[in-house]
Amino acid sequence: MPAILIVDDDPDWAEELSATIRRYGFDAVVAESWSAMLAELARQQPAAILLDQHLGSVDTIPRLAQLRAVTGAAIIMIAASSDEVDRILGLETGADDFLAKPVSGREVVARLRARLRDARPPGVSTPRWQFSEGRRALIRPDGGAVPLTSAEFELMLALVHGQGETQSREKLTQLAFGRDWRFGDRSVDNSIAGLRRKLGIEEGDGCIRTVRGAGYVFIGFDRH
Repeated sequence: MPAILIVDDDPDWAEELSATIRRYGFDAVVAESWSAMLAELARQQPAAILLDQHLGSVDTIPRLAQLRAVTGAAIIMIAASSDEVDRILGLETGADDFLAKPVSGREVVARLRARLRDARPPGVSTPRWQFSEGRRALIRPDGGAVPLTSAEFELMLALVHGQGETQSREKLTQLAFGRDWRFGDRSVDNSIAGLRRKLGIEEGDGCIRTVRGAGYVFIGFDRH
């Protein structure tokens, strides 16, 4: 059965939705927080994610790029309002569909079926690299894990969480090596080169772009 990950901090709604989609032949797993969702994704990849826009104080729309870096699952946002700005921003930054509450479980099932109709069979990963925080590794398109050193993991974590934003050598040196950057220090550059080799990048920058005189920026595995 296709596995659907429901991410919602309202246990009653999550249970009701789980029961509905199970009746239509899906397997449902519930995560009640952003961190619980990431832990579940490190354990297994679902066919689709039903993601509530607000998880406590966390607005998930600004984090969609981070989520896209660790999963190829279809993402359907479910929000308490139908605000056009939120809907457009969500669709532009990684969501595949956007639903506003109140929404019936039957409509959610219909949207799921539409999104999965032309998708790969359940359990088959999207053929691109991923980054797993839980496994502290890069995940190859074939599902194999490529272990990272402590420094490589900290660099990848900062780059993925700040996708699209230039990360300075000063900041990356502190995060990866716990010291201040000094002129001529190439520790970060050498570790980035190691990451690129592990990603199989033989020419150019790949998904980790060099910003001359500033640092590095991660542009997403879909651009790899």
